[in-house]
Order: sequence, then structure tokens, then C-alpha cells
Amino acid sequence: MAKKNRIPKIKPLVFWVVFPAALIFLILAALVFGVYRSESDNLLLKTARKVIPFPALYIKEAGFIGMNEIKEDVQAVKKFYESQDFEKVGMRVDFGTEQGKKRLKVMEKGVINKLIENKIIIALAKKREINISDAAVEEQVNSAIEQFGNRQNLMSDLARLYGWSLNDFEQKVVKPELYADKLEEAYGNEIDTSKEEAKINSLLERVTVKKEDFAKVAAEASEGESAKNGGDLGWSTKDQLVAEVAEKAFSMKVGEISPVIKSPLGFHIVKLEEKKTEDGEEMVRIRQIFVKTATFGDWLLDQMKKFKVVIFLKDYQWNPDKARVEFRDKALRDFEDSLDANSEGDPSVFF
Repeated sequence: MAKKNRIPKIKPLVFWVVFPAALIFLILAALVFGVYRSESDNLLLKTARKVIPFPALYIKEAGFIGMNEIKEDVQAVKKFYESQDFEKVGMRVDFGTEQGKKRLKVMEKGVINKLIENKIIIALAKKREINISDAAVEEQVNSAIEQFGNRQNLMSDLARLYGWSLNDFEQKVVKPELYADKLEEAYGNEIDTSKEEAKINSLLERVTVKKEDFAKVAAEASEGESAKNGGDLGWSTKDQLVAEVAEKAFSMKVGEISPVIKSPLGFHIVKLEEKKTEDGEEMVRIRQIFVKTATFGDWLLDQMKKFKVVIFLKDYQWNPDKARVEFRDKALRDFEDSLDANSEGDPSVFF
């Protein structure tokens, strides 16, 4: 007798496995769409953004930056401005108006660009085997504590002004600054300035050995803005000059010409024209001959242009030529461009 064909009872099993998986997939897809593309900010999306570490962007060889990290930093900036008493100087901050919301959006863009810069700085530092020790962070924090009087004062001000803990301060400010400082030191050792050094030394010879007129040489060969005035920088206090130049200029005699001075901006030769004390503060009038070198900022920008950045946020796009995040919306770009002209009475423009 032939056996009856039996239909395996697997369809219900497939249904109960596939259907929930498909449903979960659809829910997750809708949630991701809502988080990245929807204008809505309902409770579900707010909760999802808070609980799930959605990435806002990805930097190849540097890592992800999360939406929560951006949101926290924007809130800190917002809290800072809202905690200030600008009424005393006749100014106001109101992020509830349409203009205020746009200004807050510009601030958000600034926060994103700063986070990208910090991330790339750390990546570049680690390529050079630069690491920041806990001891270095603690030393920097202790320095800040001294400025505020004691630990409690620092913690109180961080909480009041930014909503930060001491750990937030360490991670968001202290560590990035230490990495940037160390990377700048490494850059200073890597850069080839032999051509610039040869030029500045030849100019020093002209004004010292050959006794050529300093103002004339400055006008002909200096690369600074002051060249058009024969190198004249006018009257300056110590804190108005580059630190390395100030240190030398305030120790010179009138009529004296300095040796070559190296600063983060380049090479300087200065001549002290006059010296005086005004309102109890010492001032000098100097001329300078300046030869520019590529600054750390110039070098960092070139390095940033080499990184591939993928933006997941709908309002922004990456400009690889400028190595900056920009608004997709032309109206917001136009608003940002005209911000200075429309900023009277709103200190939020100074972010």
C-alpha cells in the first residue's frame, strides 16, 4: 500500500519566525528614518535618541561622533548663554524666536566642526604615538582648580554655566587641548623651514652687517601686513604682541635690532623705535621684518582635508575642500553669512 503524502508542518513555524523579524525590521527602519530624516520630535524619537547611540557622522580612521554627544555639547553652549546676565550691557539672548533658533543651529554647526577637529587631532596624535596620561590631565585640572580657588568652586561653575561634571570638563576640554598642544609640538619638529630661515638670515644681514635702512627692507621684503608701513606695528603693550616677540622687544634698548626671533607664526626681526609708560603700563613701538612659515593651523587644515567624512544628519554636508561641515539648506547658509550684519543686541553671535 502506497504511503500517503504528508505535508510537513513548517509553514506556521516559518510564519512565526519570519513575521516578527520582518516587523522588528520595519519598526527599526521607521525609527531610523524618524531619527535621521523626520522633522518630528515626539516622545518616542526623543527616547530613542537618548537611549540608542545613533551615529551622527563617521570619520574614516578617526571614528564615529554620536548624535547624543552633539546634543549634549549644544545644550552646554545654550546653557552658557542663557546663564549670563547680558541685560546689564543692553543685550539679550532668546533662542525661542525664529532668529534665535537659527542662531542655535549655527552654534550646532560650530559644535560639530569642533568635535570633528578634536577627533582628527587625536587620530593624528596617536599616529605619532602621542598619548595623554591621567597624570597630565590631573595636572591640568589642578591648574584650573587653582584659578577657581578650590575644587568645589570649579565644579559649581561648571555645573552652573554648562551643566557639566568635572569628568565632562576633563573629557570635553582638558584632553582635547592637551592632544592639540602635543600634536603642535610634534608638528614643530616635523616642519622644514630651511628656506624661510635662509631668507630671514639674509634680511638680518642687510639691516645689521650692510646697515640698510630697516623700514626700506621691511617694505620690500617683509611678508606681514605691516610691510606697507615699513614694518611699523605702532604702539603695543606686552600682551598685544606675539609672546616670543614681546619677550625680546621689552628687553631691548631704543634703536636696537634683534636677532632672528622664531614664533609659531614664522621668523621675526624687530627694531625698537620708542618706549614709554602710559597709565602705569609699559609700551613699545617697534618695526618688524617678518617671514611667514606654515602655521600649525595651516598644516592641520591640510591634514583634515585628507580625511573622509560621512555625514548622516539631514541638515549638513561635508565640504572636503574646506574640511568643514556646511548647511545643506541655502537659506541657512545665507543666514549664517549675514549673521554679523544682523547681530546687534544678540551676544550669541560671538560663539
